Amino acid sequence: MLMEALEILVFALLGIPVFVFGLYGIIALYYGKIKRNRFHYGGEGSINAKFEPSVSVVVPTHNEELIVSKKLENLVASDYPKDKLEIVFVDDSSDSTPERIGEFSKKFANVRLIRFSERMGYSPSMIAGCQAAKGEIVILNDAGSFIDAQAIRNLVSHFQDPSVGLVTGKAVIMNLDETAGKSESLYERILSFLRTAETRMDSTFYIKGEATAVRKDLIKDLDMCSETFDTTAGLFVRQKGYKAIYDSNVKFYEYAPATHSGRIKQKTIRATNLIRALLRFRHMIFKHEYGKYGSIVLPMNFGMLIVAPLSIFAALVFLVPLTFLNLGLSTILWTVVGLAVLFCIVFFRNLLLTFIELEYSLLKALFQVVFTKKGFDKIEKVPSTRRP
Repeated sequence: MLMEALEILVFALLGIPVFVFGLYGIIALYYGKIKRNRFHYGGEGSINAKFEPSVSVVVPTHNEELIVSKKLENLVASDYPKDKLEIVFVDDSSDSTPERIGEFSKKFANVRLIRFSERMGYSPSMIAGCQAAKGEIVILNDAGSFIDAQAIRNLVSHFQDPSVGLVTGKAVIMNLDETAGKSESLYERILSFLRTAETRMDSTFYIKGEATAVRKDLIKDLDMCSETFDTTAGLFVRQKGYKAIYDSNVKFYEYAPATHSGRIKQKTIRATNLIRALLRFRHMIFKHEYGKYGSIVLPMNFGMLIVAPLSIFAALVFLVPLTFLNLGLSTILWTVVGLAVLFCIVFFRNLLLTFIELEYSLLKALFQVVFTKKGFDKIEKVPSTRRP
């Protein structure tokens, strides 16, 4: 009796991630490859190349003296009218970062500094910056990333469509000569495809705070955030009935962590915040008023981020006692798993490594959410992602 129950349990647990990834993979392929409906700005002929609303770029900084000068130069070089662009730094550093920003603000009138004497963290800094911003459109940006010269213009152009509330962009990894950089680049390509498919469905769940634009009016009442501000902003905007879309033409450049341990740390931080945001807005799941975002995007991401890693872990745990109770069946299962891993090592090594890192990071993140309650809002950066 016990053996039969374990057999059913193991097969069911192994089947859950196959079902979740398989189903969402098919849905993403349909919207990403077959249904190529382009996102319009409110109809044919309505695109205005001179659409230039006022914009505020908000950048939270904490001890960024190594790269802040490079960051400032990157932002002021943007191809957007300087009289319609302000750059707001929200700083809580204990090094020379605020002094360097202050020196730069003397040369460029559109550079502002909001200074805090105590450690605020990412989300409180973003909230303070967004509240102080003067622009109609607020662009969330990260000190460790560098936006393309056309990024702001490309982000802003989407707001000609009144249904769009938020636009997010694409990461381009710069250290492709490193193994971890290649792996991260592969992950970003897969994520880019998924975000494109989600945008064509309705809205994307994955918001990149390194380059995201949002209508200020839509987030003026977002004054508290215990998760990461960028993902929360996307959910907050969609909750109000506006789209949160992805544009692969909006590019920002960043370094991936130099080591796999650094990548796991980074992904664990991101995953913890994603899961917390998903749980906070769980009331949107399977609600028809949020369109395909509520009926497909959020449920599938709940399955991938929470259900699938737990199912894989539980299947491996229960497979151990089953090995002693039914050696024949367990040998077949272990052989299938081993051959699948070997096949991936030979032909898809980077993909396998990326998948293992992701699932491990998700399990660590779930542990943080359930047991330790540890917060990751204090801009816990991986040092190797900051390179002058």
